[in-house]
Amino acid sequence: METVRHGGNTSCVELRRKDSLFILDAGTGIRPLGDQLIAVAKGKPIRGNVFITHTHWDHIQGFPFFVPAYMKGNHFLVHGAHGMGHSFEEGFRGLMSSSYFPVDLRDMAAKLDFVEMVGQPYVCETVNIQTTFTNHPGMDVAYRFSAAGRSVTYLTDHETYQMMNQKTDFARAQDEIIENFCRGTDLLICDSQYTDEEYKIKRGWGHSRYQDSVHLALASGAARLALFHHDPSHSDEQLEKMLADSLQIIRDSGKNLDCFMAREGQQIEL
Repeated sequence: METVRHGGNTSCVELRRKDSLFILDAGTGIRPLGDQLIAVAKGKPIRGNVFITHTHWDHIQGFPFFVPAYMKGNHFLVHGAHGMGHSFEEGFRGLMSSSYFPVDLRDMAAKLDFVEMVGQPYVCETVNIQTTFTNHPGMDVAYRFSAAGRSVTYLTDHETYQMMNQKTDFARAQDEIIENFCRGTDLLICDSQYTDEEYKIKRGWGHSRYQDSVHLALASGAARLALFHHDPSHSDEQLEKMLADSLQIIRDSGKNLDCFMAREGQQIEL
């Protein structure tokens, strides 16, 4: 009952552009999303694109329970970057190997095509897509989706370089790359997992303090900031305290930024 207002599923965001469906990550949130897609489709085929930031458990663990993938006639393109020593498809298929799940990915009745991103930007269903690597153990990418003069930047599982490595020239340059990637975006969905106290013992784990996300949004000129990737130990009350502090930081800056705490079922129109 401590996560009633903001939800407790792991990362999954639905993005719509006219009739095009983009699913960002396949954490446990993709299970209820699948049920919703089936209800809306009313028996018609479902086609969509799934964009995976990286293959850590909390970003893929919901896919075996994504019911539309078991239904013949549906078609999903699963996008991701080359893994550490293996292809994106090989890494993703390992999710449903017999050691972890009783059903093989090949037994899913929907058509699944894997798209390993090579170079950038590229176009998917009239949407321009850019990627950049983030600071996270292993390999992780952020996505920026742009169309009709609007953009959404999905930056999750990222640790500010200067917070982790101190203010070296290298760290400043890497933070500048991320800042430019987010520049002027209409909506920044950003890793905001830790408090100051938590970060003291979790430095190097690949996640940011919520204050870092606010400062990034302010520096990059983002219009809206969704504080995202909540720590599973945080209650609604703790999240709302983090939001209150974030809003105070924005007021003290004298800049304009619409900042809110991401919650399940929330709908935002750009």
